[in-house]
Amino acid sequence: MMPKFTSKSVFFYIVFSLFLIQENYAQDEFNKWVFGIGLNAIDYFPSHAPNTGNDNGFLNEFANARDHWNISGPQILATRHLVNNLSVDGLLAFNNITKYGDVAVDGTTYVGIDINLRYSFMDTSNDFTIFMLAGGGYTFANYSGATINIGTGANYWFTDKVGLNVEALYKYNSDDFKLAPHFYYGLSLVFRMNSGNSASWRNCN
Repeated sequence: MMPKFTSKSVFFYIVFSLFLIQENYAQDEFNKWVFGIGLNAIDYFPSHAPNTGNDNGFLNEFANARDHWNISGPQILATRHLVNNLSVDGLLAFNNITKYGDVAVDGTTYVGIDINLRYSFMDTSNDFTIFMLAGGGYTFANYSGATINIGTGANYWFTDKVGLNVEALYKYNSDDFKLAPHFYYGLSLVFRMNSGNSASWRNCN
């Protein structure tokens, strides 16, 4: 288990680093990277994991944020365009788990490392895009293990360089392991690492 101060120290370090990265890469017209930083929420209840208090099945109380969501951070997101509407997402997430469904628990540090393929259903040069995600990762919590991920998300770009990213993942782990499946929600401020030239940023999801 990682110490609790890790999340805060990483958050401030990454915020500082993002501004430095943007300055260093802003004039690279061939750069196809997007970086982001934000918050996340972990919800065990609608996954119907054991001992969460959910007796009514998968997706029950899916939107009950007040009772079941563990909202914390930071999360660090990196996206690399591959070809056409296909990109790859790298996600590093920190959280502090105090709600295991309906059960209150002592604060447990959560660290998730995930790699997902992203397919956009819309032209990636649009200000607003919707996409699907599929991939896998590894979660470190009270119990640790690998997960299979599937989900969806959207980007909205305020300018050529700055936008907002939202993502929702279902992270599945086999019943053979003690790590519980769960839902993961992320909200990030994202930055295109390029010159702002329209020819270069159209393929940055």
